[in-house]
Amino acid sequence: MSRRSCLNALLLVMLMTIPTFADEAKNQWKAGFGKVVITPDEPQWLNGYGGRTEPSDGKIHDLFARAAAFRDANDTTIVMVALDVVSISTAITDRISAAVEKSHNVPRANIMFACSHTHCGPALDDRLSHMLKMDEAAWAQVRKYQKIFDAKVTKAIQLAIDNLEPAILKHGTGQCGFASNRRAPLGEGPVDHTVPVLAAYSVKSDSKTPMGIIFGYACHNTTLGIQQWCGDYAGFAAIDLEEHHPGSVALFFTGCGADSNPLPRRKIELAQMYGRMLSLGVEAVLPSLTELKSPVQTNWTTIDLPFESVPTEEELKATAETGSFYLQQRAKYLLNEAKELGKVREDYSYPIQVWRFGDELTWVALGGEVVVDYVIRLKATLPGKAVWVTGYANDVMAYIPSERVLTEGGYEGDRSMVYYQQPSKWRAGLEDRIVETTAELAGK
Repeated sequence: MSRRSCLNALLLVMLMTIPTFADEAKNQWKAGFGKVVITPDEPQWLNGYGGRTEPSDGKIHDLFARAAAFRDANDTTIVMVALDVVSISTAITDRISAAVEKSHNVPRANIMFACSHTHCGPALDDRLSHMLKMDEAAWAQVRKYQKIFDAKVTKAIQLAIDNLEPAILKHGTGQCGFASNRRAPLGEGPVDHTVPVLAAYSVKSDSKTPMGIIFGYACHNTTLGIQQWCGDYAGFAAIDLEEHHPGSVALFFTGCGADSNPLPRRKIELAQMYGRMLSLGVEAVLPSLTELKSPVQTNWTTIDLPFESVPTEEELKATAETGSFYLQQRAKYLLNEAKELGKVREDYSYPIQVWRFGDELTWVALGGEVVVDYVIRLKATLPGKAVWVTGYANDVMAYIPSERVLTEGGYEGDRSMVYYQQPSKWRAGLEDRIVETTAELAGK
């Protein structure tokens, strides 16, 4: 063969390999993780239970802000943040998101904040904290800590983005079985025992140990009601996974578990046991995870969810003087809000976030305490071989009942709105609006 023929043959081989390299590049990811302790340095009020009468008294283990950053082949960066707190507000997530967007050009749709909903975490400067019987000095401490919290969460995100490196992402679904539906008749309602798992493995090190693991479970983080800092079962699960995979960061998210409890409960040993059960559910599926292809598409919107009825300012003023403590607190909150807005709010701007990884995975993040009916319906509605639904995400403003739970009433459907400083229960029709909007975002 002549030299020219050899060169032509070599060029042909090179041209034939270009699509292969392009396909490989298309499937590549970068991943990075960050972890920062957010345990308050001094005694402070815990949130989650209104009956508490004093600040914290030590800790069982530290609380954390953990962050995972992923960058696809199109240079789209997404960030998932897992927080050991009971709730988080739009005001908080907007502040942190704005800082991240300014520093790293990551838009709001690409940042997901997930609360573990531990009831042994610190009170933050949000609406749920107003159910606590705190004096002005305690509130001043909360607002002082809030600035520290914002900075530490931002630092965790910064670390995750700074640590980005070539990685392989894998996903799958495990199982765990301690959640029990808590509505009457106790234990007979629907539950979601699936454990979504996403693991990232470094390409550079070629290690079988994951850089980080994201996992979820749909159950209230209410095994404990003690006066000590603790991440409850979710905290124990994350710590267990990190101990079994040295160097890894384990991020937990709560699914649609607003009407599910860990039963039995109220003992530290039970929280440890449930955490171990959950971590074993993750471990069991790690060897069989499926590779997650790049790229990712993100979408975000808010919809106005109306309340069933709104009290007048005159009615609120009367309640602020004569109602029970919790009703007085809500009336005062709504009056202050009405002073700023010019009226008592008639609806709430509700956040919905969707990340789609091709046809493999659709990941939804819904605000508020979302009941199990939503994940059942969304799994039957949305595209993708797998559908994950994160509740308690981006803004925890109230319970989000399904139409069934709203009609039945009770705590999740009605009474809980008092503690979230909302004027009344939701108006009928919210389930269809949330599901239909989510499906629309997933289809774009």
